[in-house]
Amino acid sequence: MLRKELIERLRRQVYGGFPADDSTITDNLVNHWINDGLGLAARQNYKDNLQLDGVAAVNNSFYSTFKGLTIAKDEQFLYKSTLPNIPLGIGTIDGISRVILKDSNSTLSFPMVLLSESQVAIQRGMRPIQNKTLGYSEGGNLFIISTLLLDQYTATVTLISGGDSTNLDSQLNIPDDYVPIVVEYVKAQLNFERNMPLNSANDGADFGNVKVN
Repeated sequence: MLRKELIERLRRQVYGGFPADDSTITDNLVNHWINDGLGLAARQNYKDNLQLDGVAAVNNSFYSTFKGLTIAKDEQFLYKSTLPNIPLGIGTIDGISRVILKDSNSTLSFPMVLLSESQVAIQRGMRPIQNKTLGYSEGGNLFIISTLLLDQYTATVTLISGGDSTNLDSQLNIPDDYVPIVVEYVKAQLNFERNMPLNSANDGADFGNVKVN
């Protein structure tokens, strides 16, 4: 399903038909709410897998791979790359499943060993892992621990993501059976916005303080 297709479905449900050209609920607004709903759907899938299979994991359908991420030196033996979005807070490090480095000759590294925050604290006392690079994420950044010069490398990162949220013509990464979770969440937010009383008087008063009998 394309992002714009789900957006169109949601807007029609909220407005009960084709929305007017000057409607306040725009495509971009709905798109932002969809991103939040995707996080809820992925978390529910995480719980469902734990109940059904006894293994806490997120289905592959929720993951997206982003290639060609630039890497810059942060400090000695530490490099940084900006992630396309902040990984979801699912599990300890389950928001990111795989990181691979590629040099200028398109040679691929072994998948990076991703560390949790508690492991980062003791990393300097750990024995090096042969042919492996260590890394960890903080917010929207991926940090790479390496004695190699990685300035000429790029990173390929696979993480839980709905895809390219900046392109409404892009594919939405979510299984069909979890779309209703996103739909119900977004509808609730949009209907809440539509049902809010409109304060058309520019008198500086907070409309939320008006008492309704």
